[in-house]
Amino acid sequence: MSFNIVDYPSLLEEIRKRPQMWHNGETRSALLLKTFISGFQYSQHFHKVESGNLLGGFNWGNFEKWVEVKFNSKRKSYDSFTLAIYLSDSEAEAFDLWFSWYDLYKSETVED
Repeated sequence: MSFNIVDYPSLLEEIRKRPQMWHNGETRSALLLKTFISGFQYSQHFHKVESGNLLGGFNWGNFEKWVEVKFNSKRKSYDSFTLAIYLSDSEAEAFDLWFSWYDLYKSETVED
């Protein structure tokens, strides 16, 4: 199996297709998705990856602001992953909800 992960969108698509591979055998989980993405971002910072080599292609800050405006009517101090968990009845439902926001965001915005 080969992967062509060149940016966050391609990484997220691989995770969406095969979440159990990226989440140590677990099925869809918004918490594990959050943990994986956070760990990935931290590791790039920890290892001082040069800015030109950072995984890019997705503006997380803009996405978080967009989710807050569109879906966080109670203005909870949650990031998008935590909000999806809060609004869902299960981890799998939260995973699917988060990706529905991601898809809607991509269809409504143009990234730099």
